[in-house]
Amino acid sequence: MALKKVLCCFVIGALEMSLCGCKATRVIDENNLVVTNITITQNEEDHSLLILKIEGDYAESAWGIKSIEQETAGNAIILSGTLVLEGQGAFEYDVDIPPYVDVVKFNKRVLWTRNQ
Repeated sequence: MALKKVLCCFVIGALEMSLCGCKATRVIDENNLVVTNITITQNEEDHSLLILKIEGDYAESAWGIKSIEQETAGNAIILSGTLVLEGQGAFEYDVDIPPYVDVVKFNKRVLWTRNQ
């Protein structure tokens, strides 16, 4: 009886998602984030800003990156993001780094430090 109830809930949930056009999402796990290239340049308009260009892919083939967000916490910029089922895994993301920022992280994973 319990298995029948669980199966029914699963089918109803899947049907609801397909009818409303919703896609399953989840938070990006930095352990599955494959960074293939990081370049740093100076902003041409504001020489006090650096631009960190991050290129990579997501290692779980069924999931792709939907969005990347950033927040500043003290002297660090912390990136996070959302995955979507059947999305594009490859990504490029630019981060403007002001002079007071010394670290750029993706969740807890350090991607760049000023004193490299």
